[in-house]
Amino acid sequence: MSWQFTPLALPTVGAMIITVVLGGYTLWKIRTESATSLLKSFLLVNVCLVIWTFFSTLKLLHTNPAMKLFFYRLLYFGVAPLGSFALLFVLINTDREDEIRASVLAVLLLVPAVFLLVLFTNPYSLAFESTRVVERGGLVILRVDTGVAHVVLELVYNALVSALAVGLMLSEALRLGRSYLPQALLVTGGIAAPFVFVGLSFVAVPPFTSESINLIPTSAGVTSLALGVAIARYHFLNLPPIAYSTAMEASPDSVLVLDAEKRIIHANERGIELLEQLDISLGDIVTDGHPSLDVEADPEEVVRVDLDGPVYLSVRSQSLERQGYHVGWVVVLRDVTELHEHQQTIVDRNDKLRLLNEILRHDIRNDMMVVLGNARLAQERADDEVTIERLETIVRNSEHASELTDSVRVLMSTMLSDKSATESVRLGSVLTEEVNTLRAGDCSVNIDEPEALSEVQVVANDLLGAVFRNLLTNAVQHNHDESTEIEIAVTRDETDVCVRVSDNGPGIPDERKEDVFGRGEKGLESSGTGLGLYLIDTVVDSYGGDVWIEDNEPTGTTFVVRLRRARVE
Repeated sequence: MSWQFTPLALPTVGAMIITVVLGGYTLWKIRTESATSLLKSFLLVNVCLVIWTFFSTLKLLHTNPAMKLFFYRLLYFGVAPLGSFALLFVLINTDREDEIRASVLAVLLLVPAVFLLVLFTNPYSLAFESTRVVERGGLVILRVDTGVAHVVLELVYNALVSALAVGLMLSEALRLGRSYLPQALLVTGGIAAPFVFVGLSFVAVPPFTSESINLIPTSAGVTSLALGVAIARYHFLNLPPIAYSTAMEASPDSVLVLDAEKRIIHANERGIELLEQLDISLGDIVTDGHPSLDVEADPEEVVRVDLDGPVYLSVRSQSLERQGYHVGWVVVLRDVTELHEHQQTIVDRNDKLRLLNEILRHDIRNDMMVVLGNARLAQERADDEVTIERLETIVRNSEHASELTDSVRVLMSTMLSDKSATESVRLGSVLTEEVNTLRAGDCSVNIDEPEALSEVQVVANDLLGAVFRNLLTNAVQHNHDESTEIEIAVTRDETDVCVRVSDNGPGIPDERKEDVFGRGEKGLESSGTGLGLYLIDTVVDSYGGDVWIEDNEPTGTTFVVRLRRARVE
C-alpha cells in the first residue's frame, strides 16, 4: 500500500480531529444524560463531518488511483446527506419537531440516496465524466470532472436545504431578539461554511488557488469550531430557543432562561438590562453573579439587589423538561420594590397597632376597672341624690368605656391576625357559655335543642365568643320591653352551620339592614359603643362566613350567622 505525506494535509487532518472530538462529546452526552432528538440529530451532522474529513484525508494521502477513487466515493456518504441532517437539526432546535414526519424524512434523504447510487454506478457518466491522476509538487492528485448529477443532486440540493436551515435559524433569531442572535449566527455560519469555501475555490481566492490540495473539506473544521463555540458559550444543545419564547418574550419583567447547570442561556430585553446592571453576562452561572438569585429557593422569596439604590425582586422559576428530561429553568424576576416598601409600611403600622392593643388591654382597661370599682363603692355610701346621680353617670360611662376597650381589642386582634389562623371550635360550648353569662341578668334566653350542638364544630378561633356576646348584648340593649326574650336556633348541612339569634325587640327597617354593619353604626337611640355589629361582621368574615338580618315574627329581629363546618379528623 503506497502513501504520501505532506504538510498540506494538516488542515484536513486538523478538521477531522475537531469533528471527531465534537462527535465524541455529543455521543458522551447522549450516553450520560439523555438521548434527545436534538442530540441525535446533532450527532448525525457530526458523523457526516467525520466521514467527509476522514475519507478526504485518506484520498489525499493514498497514491493508488483506484483507492483514491474509492475514498472519493466513500467521502460522499458524509457530504451527500449533510445538508439534510443540518436541516433536521435546525427544525428540532427551533421547536418544529412536529413537522418532522416519516414522509418529510423520506423526501430529505431520497435525493442523497439517489446521488450515492448514481455515484457508485455512474450511468451515462452522470456522477462524473472522467477521472485522472496528476502530479503537482511531488504529490499524486486525483482530478474528477463531475457530471450533471453531481451538480444537481449533490451541490445544488445541499445548497438549497442548507439555505433553508440558515433561513429558519435566522428568522428564529430575529423573532427572539438579540440574546439569541449570537448563537444563531454561530450555527448558521457553521452550516454555511462549506458553501463559502466552495465559492472561494470557484473564484480562485487565495489560498484556494492551490492545485495540490482541495481545501474545501477543511470547512468541516470551521463548521465544528463554530458549533463547538456555540455549545461551550451558550449550551444550545441543552436548551432549544423555544424556551425563550415560552418565557414571555414580551414580558415587562426580567426573564432569564437557564440550562441544567444554571447558566444563563437567554434573556429578554429587560433581563439583559438587569444583567448589565448586575455585571452578569450570558453564559454565566446565575448564582455566581448574584448568590440570592437561586432558582430552587422559596418561590415567594423576595431578594434585594443593590443597583443605583436598593431594589427588591421576586424570583419565580419554572423547571423546563424536554422528552422527560430536565433541561433548565425559566426565571422571572419582577421588580417589587414599591410593593415591598408598602408592605414594610404596613408591618410598621401593625407593630404600632399591637402596641396600642396592649395599652388598651392592660393600662386603659385596668384604669377603667379601678374607676368603676371606686365609683360603685362610693355609690354604696352616697346619701344625697345629686351625688348618687353623678356616680350613676360615672358608672354608666365607665362600663361603656370598658365595653369599648373590649370591642377594640377584639377588632384589632382580628385585623392583625392571619386569616388562615383558624381552628376547629365546638359551637355548643361557646354558645352555652355566653348564654349563661347573659341569663344572670333580667332576660330569657332559650337555645333550641342544645344537646344537638354538642358535636357541632365550626371554623373559628377564640374570638367566636365575642361574636355571640355582642349579638346577645345588642338584643338586650335595643329591647324596650319589660322582659327581653331571645331564641337561638341552629341549622346545619354538610358544609355550613347557621346560627339564628332572634329577639322580641322593635326590629330593624329593611332600608337599614345592610347599613347597621357599618363602622360606628349605633342604631336608633342606641347606647352602645357603635362597634358591636361592625365587630361581628369583621370577625365572621375572617372565618370565611357571613352575617345578615331577617325579620322575626311577630316582632323583633333575627341575626343569622353562617359559619363553615370544620372537618373532624
